[in-house]
Amino acid sequence: MLAAFCVLRFAVLPYYDNSLNAVLAAESAAVPAGIRALHDDAFVADMHADSLLWARDLSRNHRRGQVDLPRLRAGGVDLQVFSVVSKVPRGLNYDSNPADSDSLPILFLAAWRSPASWFDPWQRALVQARELAELAEQPDFTMVLRQPDLDAPGLKGLLALEGMHALGGRADALDELYAAGYRMMGLAHFFDNEVAGSAHGREKHGLTDLGRVLVTRMEALGITIDLAHASPAAFAQTLALARKPVVISHTGVEGTCPGPRNLSDDQLRGIARNGGVVGIGYWAGAVCDTSLVAIVEAILHVIEVAGIDHVGLGSDFDGTITAPLDTAGLPQITAGLVAAGLPEPDIGKILGANLRRVLDTNLPD
Repeated sequence: MLAAFCVLRFAVLPYYDNSLNAVLAAESAAVPAGIRALHDDAFVADMHADSLLWARDLSRNHRRGQVDLPRLRAGGVDLQVFSVVSKVPRGLNYDSNPADSDSLPILFLAAWRSPASWFDPWQRALVQARELAELAEQPDFTMVLRQPDLDAPGLKGLLALEGMHALGGRADALDELYAAGYRMMGLAHFFDNEVAGSAHGREKHGLTDLGRVLVTRMEALGITIDLAHASPAAFAQTLALARKPVVISHTGVEGTCPGPRNLSDDQLRGIARNGGVVGIGYWAGAVCDTSLVAIVEAILHVIEVAGIDHVGLGSDFDGTITAPLDTAGLPQITAGLVAAGLPEPDIGKILGANLRRVLDTNLPD
């Protein structure tokens, strides 16, 4: 039995981490000194990475995966949003997924996490929250819990939940997760739940009565609402109810990459009216080509439709995607924005100032 656990931990888990979170460019390409200076002077923020899922020691530099603290620092990142995945249906697809299957038990077992987390999304959410809190004990790394934490020197991390199914239908669970450190929450992931429908669910329903209660409660607590993966009905109903800016942490846009995962121009205009921010992802399903050019094109489309104040970076690093770069390579995106002719103040907004504005508004002070 011990041998089997060791094989899972030291062979199977690293193999799948390496193969599912691939990077096309093995080494980060150098950028001109002036562009690197522009990048380093900006507040750089990525709105979505699933790195906690893989039980990597994120304090160390790794050759697998896409994010760890050394690579975040090498990429000039000021704020990384660490999203917590707590349940993934088997046979995952963009069109229609049931809520009654779960592919994560083997991953949590292989990571030698508590047996309580092997089959329980709630416990998985708590385990990963504790792991980020432990990581925040590293020097020069701050877990963002309130607005002043955004001004802390060095690297910062913010804890997000990908799908409120982890609450198990309990309204009081929201306050428990807030106490555990969560400051951003997606309503749904790849299946419908007790709070909201998913764009990839069977019914794709809107907000439930519980969902309406929780949207209001999240705003009161200082939790930013994430509409990534939300069904069109839940998306529209949340925008009608929201009194604070929301985010779509990681997505593409139909204007450059049609598909059920990506936002329509009408949805982009809705986010602009709300004052929110759209995070553009880096994978083929979001931008239709795993390239820097495709990422920049999607960003430019959001600017054209919604305006410069409503777009940011939402990599989906370590979310079982193949990316053109890892987080150490983010200055290459800055170079792409410069090549597109965007002025420096606009580039600063895209790199992170837009997200910071939203968090300045939403976080407790």
